[in-house]
Amino acid sequence: MQYEPGTIDCHVFLECKEQIEKMLLRLHKVENTEHICDQLQSIYQQIEGMHELKKVKRKKILSNQKLIT
Repeated sequence: MQYEPGTIDCHVFLECKEQIEKMLLRLHKVENTEHICDQLQSIYQQIEGMHELKKVKRKKILSNQKLIT
């Protein structure tokens, strides 16, 4: 995962996604973990969605600030 400047929330999202990636890599080596991996991938996608929404919201705020100044 790459470094991305942004808010504290964005850093939290990035760190969480990175931890899930590590868990998935480890769990894929263990038998009968498919269901858990599916759940983790779903959680990863939810966090990714929240991250994208946060980035869009931040871009709107920044563009509005530029219009005001």
